[in-house]
Amino acid sequence: CSSDLTDILGFLFLFCSVSLASQESDRVLYLPGQPENVNFEHYSGYVTVNKAAGRALFYWFIESPSNPESKPLVLWLNGGPGCSSIAYGAAEEIGPFHVNSGGKTLYLNPHAWNKLANLLFLESPAGVGFSYSNTTSDIYTGGDNKTAEDNYRFLEGWFNRFPQ
Repeated sequence: CSSDLTDILGFLFLFCSVSLASQESDRVLYLPGQPENVNFEHYSGYVTVNKAAGRALFYWFIESPSNPESKPLVLWLNGGPGCSSIAYGAAEEIGPFHVNSGGKTLYLNPHAWNKLANLLFLESPAGVGFSYSNTTSDIYTGGDNKTAEDNYRFLEGWFNRFPQ
């Protein structure tokens, strides 16, 4: 019994270490033109949703500045398909950073939703924003079923990376 418990604890330690390492490698330390008074963590990266096709979805996760562990998670998907959740939802609507009129610097959005929740912006389907597929036909043979399956696989992979 103690051998089984040791194996389970070893697996959990390894799993948590891998998750935290992946999470840390996705941490955004600074954006070009970012204001200095940023008081929240944010992460971005890719989650592979179909290894055979080389399909991966891009995300930007922005934590709430106060007690993020107790705040709900909002998954933001802009309409479309073809409309970037980051270029529109994050940068022009509910995200914490908006672009100044000169296009070179950012300012903090006083109405950002991350004041009340953690925000997860997803570029979906593959081919939108920074999401991609290495299989050209994926871009032309998409559809609701493939998008739903990819989004489900994305969430599985993302929650493995961010188990908290």
